[in-house]
Amino acid sequence: MTVILEQLIAREEQPRQIFLSHSGKDKDRVRQFSRALAALAYEPWLDEDALVAGAPLERGLREGLARSCAAVFFVTKDFTDSGYLATEVDYAVEEKRAKDDRFAIVTLVLDKDVKDRIPALLRRFVWKEPTSDLEALVELVRAVPLQPVRPSWRQSK
Repeated sequence: MTVILEQLIAREEQPRQIFLSHSGKDKDRVRQFSRALAALAYEPWLDEDALVAGAPLERGLREGLARSCAAVFFVTKDFTDSGYLATEVDYAVEEKRAKDDRFAIVTLVLDKDVKDRIPALLRRFVWKEPTSDLEALVELVRAVPLQPVRPSWRQSK
């Protein structure tokens, strides 16, 4: 009984943060995923919200991934290494090794004919090619190691 309670407590203490990696040109589209994840009681990590002006970028990326239960890579026609993509992939792979099944690396190919843009280190993980952003959100939620919070009634204002 004690072991089961400890497992339940540990599960509740799992980070609900999900790191969202994307091209700057896809920011508006990824913001929609961020809002949807927040509505499902996850804590999306989006650079523009998480990092303050003047913060060391690489340290911010590492800390963001360390506090996350998943890293999601949104692959589009604009998904290229702008200097930090390789760093994000490396840090995500480190987190996967350290956390094993408590961390997911999710690669979603959102545009047609851009599979060749998937970084080599991510190709060893299963990636998905959803046909819509809604299908992509479903795949994302299925892939992260935590379930969405159970619904509850809202308080009247």
